[in-house]
Amino acid sequence: LVAANLSLSYWKTASAGFNQAAANYKVTAKIVGPDNYDPQAELQELNSAVARKPSGILISVADEALLKPGIDAAVDAGIPVITFDSDAASSHRLFFIGTNNLAAGRLGGQRVVEKMGGRGNVVFFSMPGQPNLDDRLKGYKEVFSAHPDIRILDVVNIKGDARNAFDNAMQYLDQTGPAKVSAFVCLEASSGKVVAD
Repeated sequence: LVAANLSLSYWKTASAGFNQAAANYKVTAKIVGPDNYDPQAELQELNSAVARKPSGILISVADEALLKPGIDAAVDAGIPVITFDSDAASSHRLFFIGTNNLAAGRLGGQRVVEKMGGRGNVVFFSMPGQPNLDDRLKGYKEVFSAHPDIRILDVVNIKGDARNAFDNAMQYLDQTGPAKVSAFVCLEASSGKVVAD
């Protein structure tokens, strides 16, 4: 299993499930990747995994453009690759297991429209380039396009660091008048708590 930002509680839960499944099936499991959001380090871990010639690789893709060549190299070397949580649809991976993030974004967008009464300003917190987050944002934008009184003020790239979300949220909370923020939307796991606080 290859992922980025393994220090998040989300990945600790996923890792526990992965290890439990490996024990149940009596196979060897290895979980690799950086503790922080670092797609380049994730690529290095993917390349190291491919060099070890495992029976298969699961990967949550932090940056499709960066990781696609490594995924394709693994498949070309006869190693089956399954993407999960975040996809690399343009790669040669076997298939993707995870949330339909476009549909999740649409559902979230509908909820925000309801809560805001169809008008107001929204700030998103994301990591552009990560496929699952980009799909969620696209879903929100599709819903908002039917509501001209909803405006996206910003899509803040938190760069994998929740402190960036906190700092930006604090700045946006000070805005008044036409720039007043009506909703913050956290598209990824790490910023939700700090923005809510």
